[in-house]
Amino acid sequence: MKKTLSVMVALFSSAALAEPEVHYEACKKRFSYMGTDYQGTTDRNNSGSQWCYLQEAIDGATWGHVRNETIPQFTTVQGERCQTPSQYQGESFYGCSTRNHSAPWCYVADGSWQECAPVPPPELLKHTQPQQSKRLDRIALGSCFKTKGDMPEALARLISHQPDLFLWLGDNIYADTQDMKVMRQKYDDKKQNPHYRQFLAAQIPVMATWDDHDFGRNNDGKYYPKREQAQQEYLRHFDIPETDPRHQQQQGIYEAKMLGPSGERTHVITLDARYFRSPTFSQYGQCEGEQSTILGEQQWQWLEHQLQQPAQVTLIASGIQVLPPLHQQRSRSSYCAYGDGQAFEDALSSMQEQTMSGTSYESWAEMPAQRARLLRLVQQAVNEGRTQAVIFLSGDQHWGELLQKKIPASAEYGKAVTVYEVTASGFGQNWPYHIENPLRMPIYADHQGDGVYRHQCQLPFTYAGVTYQGCITRDHDKPWCYTKTDANGKGVAQQWGNCAGSGAQIPGGEVGTVSNNIGRLSTGNRHLINKSGSNYGMVDIDWQQRTITLSIETADEQAVSTIINF
Repeated sequence: MKKTLSVMVALFSSAALAEPEVHYEACKKRFSYMGTDYQGTTDRNNSGSQWCYLQEAIDGATWGHVRNETIPQFTTVQGERCQTPSQYQGESFYGCSTRNHSAPWCYVADGSWQECAPVPPPELLKHTQPQQSKRLDRIALGSCFKTKGDMPEALARLISHQPDLFLWLGDNIYADTQDMKVMRQKYDDKKQNPHYRQFLAAQIPVMATWDDHDFGRNNDGKYYPKREQAQQEYLRHFDIPETDPRHQQQQGIYEAKMLGPSGERTHVITLDARYFRSPTFSQYGQCEGEQSTILGEQQWQWLEHQLQQPAQVTLIASGIQVLPPLHQQRSRSSYCAYGDGQAFEDALSSMQEQTMSGTSYESWAEMPAQRARLLRLVQQAVNEGRTQAVIFLSGDQHWGELLQKKIPASAEYGKAVTVYEVTASGFGQNWPYHIENPLRMPIYADHQGDGVYRHQCQLPFTYAGVTYQGCITRDHDKPWCYTKTDANGKGVAQQWGNCAGSGAQIPGGEVGTVSNNIGRLSTGNRHLINKSGSNYGMVDIDWQQRTITLSIETADEQAVSTIINF
């Protein structure tokens, strides 16, 4: 619920003592407050103390009290000095203000007022576009960008990796508006953030998709009335060349690039899960039952064509998660896609997920038939030899995790195929609560310490009356788990093993990193990183060894990683 202006003003005033005292150099050179633009500082609603919005947050604060002696002298277009301060309608401001005027102005020595020259914004740096010939050895990914918390440290560490490609996976800004001026300003503010400017200056090639908050409105889809205009703002922000068909011909922002030389090609496909999307619940529009779609038929046909193209590795980016199964604690009929239930139930059955329950937040699973269609397409691509590995990349959730699903064998689509997902979300945000997901990447264990790690930990499990979401050291000298549980989740006696640690060989690959601080970073399962201040993902491809390392990174370290063979 939006607060009234009076409440916001009261909150601003009550928070005054908590904000930092700063030198004027920390201020934005121009900022807006309550419909007025300022070039300088103001004491408006701040009990006589000059303040400004900050170029970057300080301990979470976005504005600060400015020491008067640090504020520079401002002049008018006629070259006269502005009063220090100008006083108008109960407000004192240093510099220039547009209050009750279309251009910035200030009072001068004789008591008259004069206009000031507007401060031009710094030049916006541009995103770097990928080069088709460049082999991808390291791909990074992230989403949900907020200029707070440890975002600066996380972004700086990301830059230090110098990835060959970075994928922005949605909520790249928090627009939540139908006003395109507001959306453009928020995009530009992101580019003006000093830490994001460092990212742009590093010239890391970028591809991107969007999610609801940069598309325009929370959880929205095809009924968002400004989707065409939002697409143009997205293309402007990511500096997409004018020759790109998305400027004029194509509805939706989906695209694909085949990157790297023959034999070492990575096919990067970014999906648009917003522009054509049917309502997921009735509050977002008229339910469409079995006709519900995430991609829209035109994009589906495009995707089928893309998956016909041969590549060694296929990365498929989606703003919302792909692999988590349906959240089963809701009535199934509450999902807009349920309809008469037949296609809905058939999709759950075909994926062998009738009783699985995953995240309650947005995901492809809210439309099981659409998710099954996607998974069957990639299964077919693998079985027909058009790709050797498929990894989904997603954002949205405010946590990071590694996921894995074995798509069941099918007479039409071929033998069972294992696919993976890296979810990375976000910068300056986290969600420190346990999230149900039976398709999170498994943790493997041996059998009673025999050193052969081929049994999956059964999570959660109950031991001595306590339920655990990950490996434990209780009554043992090494992390361990149960590898078999009864119907109540209680561990079966003798069916336990030591959990595989860094370097251990596991089915399909090898355990990479497991942080010594994993208990501080996760609510239990090592493949769920939801307690760090920021996270981003990495996909490292070793073309000689034919391995791929999937990892979740924080501002400080690699939290967890798994190495898979391809």
